[in-house]
Amino acid sequence: MNVYLESSAALRDLLDGDGAAEIRACLESASVVATSQLTLAEIARVLARLRVTHPELSRAVAVREAAWLADSELWVLHPVDDEVLGRCGRVLPHEPVRTLDAIHLVTLQRLAQVIPDLVMVSTDERVRANALAFGHQLLP
Repeated sequence: MNVYLESSAALRDLLDGDGAAEIRACLESASVVATSQLTLAEIARVLARLRVTHPELSRAVAVREAAWLADSELWVLHPVDDEVLGRCGRVLPHEPVRTLDAIHLVTLQRLAQVIPDLVMVSTDERVRANALAFGHQLLP
């Protein structure tokens, strides 16, 4: 199984939120994990905020953070390039879609051209609805 990890699922996995065990199982069983560089930027931003606003939580997730960052070094990372940004302005099957979600959906479509049977791992309902409309399977 090949998976595309969207930011909402990545955050739940990292912060051990609702459904984290299922998300982790998807990642552990995947042959390929792919995501946008946006995911790493969003994770870094959340962790930076946690260090300032909730230092105790930041310390609690430090071990998980280190493992997550090590795992991410093995993933296929797609850049947020001019083509991705240009395609974000197209109408998607289920609007409204926020800009960051559109970046993930466009990136999913681009990566699906070179990674067979790419499954979307997301907990965001708008992202999931659009990925399904594009013909992708969903997890969890």
